[in-house]
Amino acid sequence: MGEWKLFDDAIPHVSTFEFHKDRARAPHVDQPHHRPRLQRACELVAEAADELVVEASLSETSTAAVVGVSDLGCGDGGLLQLLAEHPHIDAWGYDFQPSNAVGWKQRSVTASALDVFGADRDQVRLGDVAVVTEALEHLADPHGVVRWIGKSARWIVASSPWQERPARHDECHAWAWDLAGYQALLRQGGYAIEVHDRVGPFQLILGRRRDG
Repeated sequence: MGEWKLFDDAIPHVSTFEFHKDRARAPHVDQPHHRPRLQRACELVAEAADELVVEASLSETSTAAVVGVSDLGCGDGGLLQLLAEHPHIDAWGYDFQPSNAVGWKQRSVTASALDVFGADRDQVRLGDVAVVTEALEHLADPHGVVRWIGKSARWIVASSPWQERPARHDECHAWAWDLAGYQALLRQGGYAIEVHDRVGPFQLILGRRRDG
């Protein structure tokens, strides 16, 4: 299993608002390098949502099921735009990088400017499925974040690079994981691994909470 901490300070600078406040918007869903992994993330969210809809249909108190999906670190809203094509999904997002807000309006998605992994955590609504694509590797405490998500969200969809190592990694990243290390990160948060895919340089996991 491989997991590497890439910073020495208590809080990595790459996780702070100060680092992100002047960064340019990154329209990943419109970029050939990133769009395939966002499309796959959308498929995994839809798979989890379908499971929840079927489960609801079998309930004696069943009503029309709408699955709540939160995108934590939603960027400029590209994944939210893809999820809007699924009528049984109600998706919303959070991000604290100011340049991303213009994308929310252009893509007609619902998102809020909050420090979702820090000071504003208590204002976050996680829903049935929580998404953390290309987010955990930027954080000071990804293990604690996954455990926090696991207290509420029955499903998780996560993605990060799978080939980075201490000698070769994006300078904006605070952590790196190989395939086994990323699975261990999700498992320690209470999730069983249902799907683990590679899409180019990215790995994507669909996890189901073990008690759910």
